[in-house]
Amino acid sequence: MKALIYKGPHNVEMEDIEIPKIGPDEVLIKTKYASICGTDLKIAEGQFPAKEGLILGHEASGIVEKAGKNVTHIKEGQPAVFEPYLICRRCVVCRSGRYNVCIHRRHMGIEADGVFAEYFKIPGYAVHHKPEGLSLKEAALVEPTGVAYHSVVRLAPTPSDSVVVLGAGPIALMAVQSVKAFGAHQLIVTGHHDERLSLAKKFGATRTVNTYEEDVFDAVMEETNGQYADKVLEAVGVPETIKQSVEIVRTAGRIGMVGISEKPVEFNFLRLVRKEIDIVTSDASCISYEKEPLLIAKGILNVKDMISRVYDFDNILDAFERAKLKKDIKILVKF
Repeated sequence: MKALIYKGPHNVEMEDIEIPKIGPDEVLIKTKYASICGTDLKIAEGQFPAKEGLILGHEASGIVEKAGKNVTHIKEGQPAVFEPYLICRRCVVCRSGRYNVCIHRRHMGIEADGVFAEYFKIPGYAVHHKPEGLSLKEAALVEPTGVAYHSVVRLAPTPSDSVVVLGAGPIALMAVQSVKAFGAHQLIVTGHHDERLSLAKKFGATRTVNTYEEDVFDAVMEETNGQYADKVLEAVGVPETIKQSVEIVRTAGRIGMVGISEKPVEFNFLRLVRKEIDIVTSDASCISYEKEPLLIAKGILNVKDMISRVYDFDNILDAFERAKLKKDIKILVKF
C-alpha cells in the first residue's frame, strides 16, 4: 500500500509498504477520506516533535476491512469513525473516565502510525460506527470537531452566557457551532480573516471582530455593556490572546484553553486570583464520539462549509504545499 512517511524535518515521502497485520483486538480500516491538520504541517516542518519513520495523519474516515476475533461491536464492510488515541485503559486517569489524557497515551500520526495510507490499523475500542446521514467525506472531520466539542463541554456555556471565542481557525469555527448549540445568547468571535469571520457569523456569532481593524477589549465592553464576557474560549494558542482572555473575562467567569502555546505566557495573575476566575484546559476529546458524529449527521454541527479543497491521495504532497499557505480552512485527501 502507499503511505506518507515522516522521515524527519522537511523530509516527508510517499512509500510503498506492507498492509498492517492486525491482532485479535484490532481493526484494519480502508481509508476513504483524510484531513490535513495544522499539527501535520508543524511536524513536517520540524516545529512539532514526532517519531521519525511513522505514517503521518490522524483525521480520517473509512470502511472496516478486517476485524480481529475479539472485536464484536463492528463488522467488516461497515463505515467507521475512530479516536486516534492509543491508551492503556489501566491508569488512574483512564479508569476515572478521562482517557483522552491517559498518562501512557500515544497519538496516531505523532507517536504511532497514522492515517495517511491506504489502510491503517487501530485498537477495536477506538472504532465507532458512522451514524446514518453522515457522509464519509464529512466523517473525516469528526476528530477535529470532537476536539472543539470537548473544549466547549469543558467551558460549559449556558443560554444566559456571553461567550467570546478568540480565534477563527478550524477548531475555533467548530467550537463556535458547539457554543451556539449550547444556547449561549451572545457569541463574539475574533480573527483577522474576513472569510472565516463571515463563516463564524453563519455559524451563529452575534458579533465578529477583525483584530486588524478593531480592539477586542473595546468590542467586548461594547457588546456586554461594560460587564465583560461570562466565558472565553482561547483557540489561538499564542501568548497575546491568552493574556487577552484574562483581560476580557468577568469576575468569577471562566476561561477555556484549547489553543496550544509553545512560548512562555505572561498575564495579570493578580486579576486572575482576586477575581476568582476559573481556567479549564482541554486536550483532544473524551466521550465525544458517542454524541458528536450524530450532531454532524443531524446538521446541528456543520462541517460541509469547513471543507475548502479535496486532493487525490497521489497528490497529497501538493495538498501539503497548499495547506502551508493557510488560505483554506480544511483540506481533505480522497483515497
